[in-house]
Amino acid sequence: MHAPRRALAPGVLLTLALGQALALGERDFLRFLGLDAAPPPRQPQPVPRVLQKIARERKARADAGLARAPCTVAELGAPGERAAALPDRGFLLPSDSCLQRLLSFNLSAIPDREQPTAAELGLDLGPSTYEELDPALELVVSLVPQPRPRAGPPRGRGRAVAEQSVPRPHGVLRVRLQGALQDAGRRQWSRLGLLLDVRVVEDGEPGRHRHPRALCARLRRTLRATLLVATLDPARCRHPARPRRAVPAAPQAASRSLCHRHQLFISFRDLGWHKWIIAPKGFMANYCQGECPLSVAAYLNSSNYAFMQALMQIVDPTVSPAVCVPTKLSPISMLYQDSGDNVILRHYEDMVVDECGCG
Repeated sequence: MHAPRRALAPGVLLTLALGQALALGERDFLRFLGLDAAPPPRQPQPVPRVLQKIARERKARADAGLARAPCTVAELGAPGERAAALPDRGFLLPSDSCLQRLLSFNLSAIPDREQPTAAELGLDLGPSTYEELDPALELVVSLVPQPRPRAGPPRGRGRAVAEQSVPRPHGVLRVRLQGALQDAGRRQWSRLGLLLDVRVVEDGEPGRHRHPRALCARLRRTLRATLLVATLDPARCRHPARPRRAVPAAPQAASRSLCHRHQLFISFRDLGWHKWIIAPKGFMANYCQGECPLSVAAYLNSSNYAFMQALMQIVDPTVSPAVCVPTKLSPISMLYQDSGDNVILRHYEDMVVDECGCG
């Protein structure tokens, strides 16, 4: 009988930390993280700014003790446990427009078992020292069926998935894409193709703006695109954790043999995973261990069942005693680089043991 998923992580990590059955522990832990295998060492990739921002905000909330809704990517307002920033592998197209580019994103970074729930296209338009003089732009993003790398202009385009006016073309523009990934998923595309068409808005006032040629030339040279995708594994997020009842803090145990929390720091460098895990460098996993006699089960963050179990064990020694288990756990967020050189931000619930009790 397999251990419940929420109880798996501390046990696996303890096995790894003690250097016992390393190969088995690594395989189980990677599966727990939603990975089939450890990504091979590659050239380190820069962390997209949007993922840096999300990671900082999550850490600040965790440090402040603020709760986070499980299985939710709040930054995209969508359900999910993982956020992936996919780089654009597309190219410019010859066009009479200010700019026309075929954006191409490798969808193999999304495991088959996960469902995309939201997508946001980030367009870095670069800095502008003449922002009041630059003309306004009109952006249209259309779906392209199965783009072929470096195969020239697309043979056709699907529906427009986003249209947006840009009065001041500088900085990072974020465009929500409604249904684009769902279309790609239904048709089992290996790549998501988007045709970005940028046109100058003519306002009929000669001399008000700089000549658009300079702006368009700069955009063709410097524009960068990233696709931020939220995904959800239904098997991992099927049953949200129930809030536990508030329990008064137990007094300090007089004996170290009684149930209490033991500190355990997991170093990714010691495990050889530092080449693909970007942050954190490790985390304080902790674990629960100790005896649960009746005197402890009566107050130590324990359930009513644990108290009755300890009571029955006194009457009948053949009854299994109450055991020391985690009663409060907290999550961690992890930035890592997958086998396709994509940078992934994933949130893992119940990874740190904060309190122990008898159950």
